[in-house]
Amino acid sequence: MPTQSPQPDHYYATSPYKDAFDIGYPQENLEGEMYKYRCKFCKKLTTEINGQLENHAPDCAYRLQRMSRCDV
Repeated sequence: MPTQSPQPDHYYATSPYKDAFDIGYPQENLEGEMYKYRCKFCKKLTTEINGQLENHAPDCAYRLQRMSRCDV
């Protein structure tokens, strides 16, 4: 089912589909852990976030920023 193409200036600003993985958030390595990373803002582990914006903490600055861009 083809859908209307997104506007060129909004292509990367919003997800092309609702359940897209969101892994573009700033991450930091846990000290002393080679393969564990967490969100730089809400400090939740990437394995807890699992690529879903709603899995960030409700007050996470990254989540709030992304949600405000989607409402435009």
